[in-house]
Amino acid sequence: MVQFGQDVIGGLGFGAIYGLAALGLVVIFKTSRVVNFAFGSMGTAAAMLLWTLLSLIHLPLVAAWLLALAGALAVGALADVLFLRRIEQANPLIQITLTLGLFIGIEGLVGVLWGYTPKAIPQLAPGGPLLIGPYFLTPDQLLIVVLTVALAAALRIVLERTRLGLAMRAIAQDRDAAMLMGVPVRGVVTQAWAWGVLLSGLAAILVAPAVSLSPTMMDQIAVFAFAAAVLGGFGSLAGAVAGGFIVGVVGNLISAYLSTNFQLTFIFLLIVAVLYVRPQGIFGSRTESRQ
Repeated sequence: MVQFGQDVIGGLGFGAIYGLAALGLVVIFKTSRVVNFAFGSMGTAAAMLLWTLLSLIHLPLVAAWLLALAGALAVGALADVLFLRRIEQANPLIQITLTLGLFIGIEGLVGVLWGYTPKAIPQLAPGGPLLIGPYFLTPDQLLIVVLTVALAAALRIVLERTRLGLAMRAIAQDRDAAMLMGVPVRGVVTQAWAWGVLLSGLAAILVAPAVSLSPTMMDQIAVFAFAAAVLGGFGSLAGAVAGGFIVGVVGNLISAYLSTNFQLTFIFLLIVAVLYVRPQGIFGSRTESRQ
């Protein structure tokens, strides 16, 4: 029983990463109604930038983190301004295809610029494991879980209690009506893309010490994050985090008691099952799923 609990705790650490990346997906989707399939490679680019700032330029850790996250903001904003904005009225299939093209292009560019040799960046909270009852929990795992929940709560406050959040919700409900009411639609959508990619970049930076930094490190994690967003509902911030924890825990239990090879198969089966039984996700509403 103790081992089972330890496996659950281990799953929560990765589940927080999936939830954090899923939050980036949801923030973009709630405003632009586009599923950004390039979020994994965009996050990897931010993590590679952090490695460069730390290992080659030798900046202090805090300064390197801030610049790397600023880089993620810039990547998200540029993706919208240079690419998505030009096809904002196009068929959703075209928009999805464009994000898939960005995923392949950015991942290839990262490989050309930084190579495919695995790299290492330091943990945000290094240190030995903490003993909580009979269970072990690393400081890094604890910090990632707390940070993910705190960011989800902060985003909820922004969406519900700020002018930016009101504008984002108005655009999600009716873009044309929001524009007629004076909402700067294009600027708000660009901000949503910037913040969404920042969350993906943060997820990549946090997971890199555990999986080693490489151009393809986010490929499988992106699938898990997408499953988390589908499970929780693309219209729900809380659902993204809850979905991440569920996917992380169940995936870790499957890896521990069945086979690591079956983990990815389960995720794809979960996506299919949720889309078939409840397309709007656990926390989503039918109204949201039809928008």
